[in-house]
Amino acid sequence: MRVAITRRPSRSIERCELSFQPRATIDFERLLDQHACYEQALRRLGCQVLQLPPEPEYPDSLFVEDTAVVFDELALLTRPGAESRRGEVPLIADAL
Repeated sequence: MRVAITRRPSRSIERCELSFQPRATIDFERLLDQHACYEQALRRLGCQVLQLPPEPEYPDSLFVEDTAVVFDELALLTRPGAESRRGEVPLIADAL
């Protein structure tokens, strides 16, 4: 069985890293609905979803795919370019 790791969004997403877009207000309830749909789609594809808790200290941490690339027998941890995201890597390493 394939396992998909997700992280529940935190309200701190309002402080997420932005490089190419102006900051806009995020509709948090809509984000939660969209995230639930994303997890449901993963389940429909046959994945077991492992949902990690929110990490308010790391606003971008719901993007777990940015911190690790996982193969059948190997996980490569990344080094995010934004220094504010580097604390996410040990958190995903623990989950893996």
